[in-house]
Amino acid sequence: MSNNMRDLCTIRSFGVRCRPNPNPKIIEVTWHPPCFGSVKINTDGTRKSDFGKAGSGGVFRDYYGCVHRAFCSNLDVPSAIHVEVLDVIKAIKLAWLHAWHNVWIETDS
Repeated sequence: MSNNMRDLCTIRSFGVRCRPNPNPKIIEVTWHPPCFGSVKINTDGTRKSDFGKAGSGGVFRDYYGCVHRAFCSNLDVPSAIHVEVLDVIKAIKLAWLHAWHNVWIETDS
């Protein structure tokens, strides 16, 4: 079952005993800067399957962690992997446009 009150109340109203999902495991994530003279691009995207709408974005940072550029987009694509791939393609195009040829692209997919 999902962990929301509406589902819990509905299930309990039928007299059914339930076991909510355990809490997710928390993992610490640390951003690591690129090498001197490089630009690191972090991208991420998401898609809401119920509506077919997606959003994506990325951040360009130097070896000090200073943000040089960022982008975001609304998309209408068939899957979450499409969003992630389009993010990387857009990031490469923007890096090339700004003459950043030594880049490190990091995504979660």
